[in-house]
Amino acid sequence: MKVRHSAAIYFAVQGVAVIAWWLVLYFVPSTRQHFVLEKTSETSLMAFWLADLSFLGIGSLATAVLCWRDHEYSRIAAWFVTGAISYAAVYCFAFTLITDVGWLGVTLMFPSMIWSGVFAVGLSFEKTMFREAAETSTNWILVKTLTQIIVIWSVILVVFPYLITIVEDKLGIIRLQFPFQRPFAAIIFVAISSLGVWGSIVMSRIGKGTPLPLDHAKHLVVLGPYGFVRNPMAVSGVGQGLAVALLLGSPLVAAYALMGSLVWQLIFRPLEEDDLEIRFGDEYVEYCKNVKCWIPRFSAYQTDGTADSSNSVDSPLGKM
Repeated sequence: MKVRHSAAIYFAVQGVAVIAWWLVLYFVPSTRQHFVLEKTSETSLMAFWLADLSFLGIGSLATAVLCWRDHEYSRIAAWFVTGAISYAAVYCFAFTLITDVGWLGVTLMFPSMIWSGVFAVGLSFEKTMFREAAETSTNWILVKTLTQIIVIWSVILVVFPYLITIVEDKLGIIRLQFPFQRPFAAIIFVAISSLGVWGSIVMSRIGKGTPLPLDHAKHLVVLGPYGFVRNPMAVSGVGQGLAVALLLGSPLVAAYALMGSLVWQLIFRPLEEDDLEIRFGDEYVEYCKNVKCWIPRFSAYQTDGTADSSNSVDSPLGKM
């Protein structure tokens, strides 16, 4: 339900924004120069008005109402809007690659495509997104976890920031520069990445699962970094993104990292926490009362249990 309300608010804002944007373009013609797809013509831009207002503007508002009312068609509507914004964004991107004009519009469309898509995913798979890892050896779980880390980090922290900086250069956005910038950023990146690796290893060895929802841990893990903050890998991911932004001096990469944190906070965190509460009940509720999601504790959370489920001094991994 939390995700549906967040989705309703998002689609309402998106619908209003699309309608307002077209009103500005119509009544203030001078603004069109920032969004045209061709240097000598406004036709290719203004031809989008009917499709945009119908499918994105009105479509987003309709989706907002359906989500708020928890209607059975809310998921279909969310995917409809996602398809509309995705087609428009990719088409404009291809057009812009040919003409080298219209980068601002593309930059604004892609976040909308991502937000619409992740809300559609959250609404559609809220009950089936989480699945326990199959029974297997700890070493194989570690291999899967480390493979996921390599692939996901390569895409999220290398490929996407590189593409963002290309767009940033097209828009003429000035990069941040100061002495010792790269060494400072590298130190932060290594430090915050260590938290993510530590959390992943503890999740694999104690929880018997990987960080992915479709292959998640079997046991509630409150050991190691989880004794200080509930989601060390989420904290690490946001920190890594900001460290990469600092390394590149890129404002857009910083915005990208913060957007990722909001996506997790508004969509995937509520779904994950609802699943954990269903599976672990009062044990998880008590854990949440004592350990914050984003703000670390000064001392590790202690439970009365076995070494494999607590931060007691007897725990074999409690001092990792």
